[in-house]
Amino acid sequence: MQPTLPWGKVSTSVSMFKIDLHVHTLFGGDSVLDPETLVARSRQVGLDALCVTEHHSYFLSDPYKKISQATRFPIFQGLEYRAMEGHLLIYGLHIDAEDLPPRLPMQWTIDWVQSQGGIAVPAHPFQRWSVNGFPGRKLWEMKNLIAVETLNGSLNDEENRQAAETAERMGIRGIGGSDAHGPAVLGRAYTVFPEPIRTEEELVAALRQGRYLPVWNHRYYGCPSRSGSRVPCAEVLADRKNLSPQTPLRKTEESP
Repeated sequence: MQPTLPWGKVSTSVSMFKIDLHVHTLFGGDSVLDPETLVARSRQVGLDALCVTEHHSYFLSDPYKKISQATRFPIFQGLEYRAMEGHLLIYGLHIDAEDLPPRLPMQWTIDWVQSQGGIAVPAHPFQRWSVNGFPGRKLWEMKNLIAVETLNGSLNDEENRQAAETAERMGIRGIGGSDAHGPAVLGRAYTVFPEPIRTEEELVAALRQGRYLPVWNHRYYGCPSRSGSRVPCAEVLADRKNLSPQTPLRKTEESP
């Protein structure tokens, strides 16, 4: 039987399952994170699992299947895709650039991924310095979205705040991930689930259910500048109702 959280107020002594959903490693060619450092650092910063999202290919991270088994640390696979208007994190599909060529329209890509049984989540939608563009307020035009990356550990507070506010107004959930290309930010932001995730199929199902929250890893990285944002940190008291699909993001409690 999988452990579940009790109803009502709980402290961080009660285990939530913490997954960094946006990680790049040396197998993708644009990161210095090697397998040994990846697993050791993930454990050091308190993660329970992570998802490697190399650019345009699920298969680039195939070596982590054996590495995950050998280290007994859950490592899921996804990919980061560059659409015409910005980037998407794709979960649940075993594809590469031959299946999904870069720079297709974002709405078409979202619909196609959904039709194939996967989930497409806009990544860092308000990132200001991206040379590849970003959707920004074009998110309002997107249909069939399940979630948005509202907490990216490599962005500043304002960029994350805009993403979180947009997701809230659209009535969809937010996920968290570090967007790590090295150990310095790995696990800085992650997504918490109320129950353990053991397979990629369970991850996709959990994302569809909407019972998760993006969290900043306060314990190891300190809280970001607030400046009016509502960024939940790792030491905040968690209320299980905040992990229900019906609860608006704005009701997430913050630490003092």
